[in-house]
Amino acid sequence: IKTFLIGLLFLSGCQGVEEPSSPSSVTPIIKSTYLKDIYQDYFDIGAAVYADSIRKGKYDDLMDHFSVVTCENEMKWGRLETEKGKFTYTDADTIVSYAKEQGKKVRGHTLLWYKSLPNWLKDVCVDKETTLEAIDDHIEETMTHFKGDIYCYDVVNEALKDGITSEDLTNDNVYRTGSSISGDNTFDFYRILGKQYLLEAFKKAGEMREKLGLNDLKLYYNDYSLNNPNKREAAVKLVTYLQNNGAPIDGIGMQAHYRLSDYEADKEGFLKNFEDSLKAFLRCGIDVQITELDIRVYQNSSDPSQFDSLPYDVEVRQAEMFSKIYEICREYSLPYESGAGVVNDVSTWGVADDHNAMN
Repeated sequence: IKTFLIGLLFLSGCQGVEEPSSPSSVTPIIKSTYLKDIYQDYFDIGAAVYADSIRKGKYDDLMDHFSVVTCENEMKWGRLETEKGKFTYTDADTIVSYAKEQGKKVRGHTLLWYKSLPNWLKDVCVDKETTLEAIDDHIEETMTHFKGDIYCYDVVNEALKDGITSEDLTNDNVYRTGSSISGDNTFDFYRILGKQYLLEAFKKAGEMREKLGLNDLKLYYNDYSLNNPNKREAAVKLVTYLQNNGAPIDGIGMQAHYRLSDYEADKEGFLKNFEDSLKAFLRCGIDVQITELDIRVYQNSSDPSQFDSLPYDVEVRQAEMFSKIYEICREYSLPYESGAGVVNDVSTWGVADDHNAMN
């Protein structure tokens, strides 16, 4: 089991695990239980998976640790509808069927994102009317297909731009548009609809939830770098905007793609920013899920491999960071003040470091 499992087990103070006696014995001895069982009184433990890896049995020795799975790519619009009106659910259905067989819940990722879109979309979405129609049709088709097999959806993914300044916050210039969107299979929904595209997506998802009788289905907004104070404030404004305009939103997904070097440069400051973001979102009366947690031991994901195998000291340092994040999340697995939400899921991006392209 790779480090982000090891760290949660022997550095987080959980029962049922013995610490290694020496650096040559890194893997903890699991006495009788799995991560999902250890944390069952706090929150779900999840992981992102690939359909092809499921078919090849690559997760067989790890999946007992998880109670939730997320499709890494298989539910994105560009994968489901490569040709307009022609839907292909084979890979997504493989993951859903696997989750059912294993007794796991499925996060729907994602209904609307500016990336991973079908090529034909830009030719169809030429004005407000056609863009709204395309959004509605996609959400209706997707939610109707999966029905009650999904327990929550990332309705909109990464609508906020990078590098938000105090002036941007003042002017509400916080949304991803223009030059911040480029490349193939992308589309600038904001350019055509402004913030209305967020309202439309959440309202349509709420409408389909009611129409399909999915009373327990939860609707989330998902984004990265939400531990950054300015982006945190922008996300709170986004949530408030949706709430004030009658759009249902049940929670925020904090992607949590982090670097070990950022944590070690200022441990106290890093953890404070993470906790402050949890509190800010929970105070909105919504829940929080950590949706794509990973901790990169290299400065950049594009760096060539520096280790044939992860050195013990790096493994322990990474494990410490994981344990601190989980410790904070446990503190907020129950409402910390009246009307506040809770942390109810912590999912890693991949089932282990060697199943994660980001590391």
